[in-house]
Amino acid sequence: MSDFIMSALIGLAFVAIAVTIVLGSYFLARKLLSTGNEGDRTHDAASTVAVRIAALHGLILALVYAQELDDYKGVRSVLTEEAVSISDIFNDIRRYGGPDVTPVQVGLAQYVNTVVSKEWDSLGKHQGLLAQAWIEWQGVYELLLNLEPSTERERFLAERMRERITSVARDRQLREATAGGGFSGLFWGPALIGLCLVAVPFYVFRPTRTHVVLLSIFGIYSGVILFFIFAFSNPFHQPGRLEPKAFNQLLKGDLGKIQLPAGS
Repeated sequence: MSDFIMSALIGLAFVAIAVTIVLGSYFLARKLLSTGNEGDRTHDAASTVAVRIAALHGLILALVYAQELDDYKGVRSVLTEEAVSISDIFNDIRRYGGPDVTPVQVGLAQYVNTVVSKEWDSLGKHQGLLAQAWIEWQGVYELLLNLEPSTERERFLAERMRERITSVARDRQLREATAGGGFSGLFWGPALIGLCLVAVPFYVFRPTRTHVVLLSIFGIYSGVILFFIFAFSNPFHQPGRLEPKAFNQLLKGDLGKIQLPAGS
């Protein structure tokens, strides 16, 4: 509930800022600019400029929003693939048998616990992947590389597990790339300036209640879109935090029942 309240407050802040920018730009333009004479056709010029700026601004927001939403869904897909790979290794090493079953399963359990309890927050803070998780991954990788299969069944399982553990490393790197790919002033500058420029041409219209409400509606909707772009830009942090449900599901199963060494 506290996360929801925090997200709602951030969303309201975005809306408030957007409405303030739009109305502030409108009233400032009313103060500084002249509506001109009727023969100047200032209204026509303002309307034409407003349409063109609004089209460009809307296109920028739409493209960025679509890209961020696609990346967000991509992260969710990567998380599922990583969890499936871990589950496959956990079950295949049991099918393989031998003295390496327990070390591999313990290593996987340690890795998942580290990702959920520590690495998720690290990614949310733009601190990258944890060395501890890499070390735990490396430990499992070394165990799988050292397997010495003697039958066709064991060779198949060993090769399959090695493929899965390398795919885990790839998925980890994709997670880090997404976490570190947030927007800078290269986006937020044009986005906020666009709000100002869209509102300015409306200075030719008197500030009636209807006009102010319409401009406020534009500001509210723009604020909502900017909020969602901001939320989707970091899937590991509020307000758009994507919970590690696939990993939590693993911890609810047999993997979560593994006895971990003290201090893990």
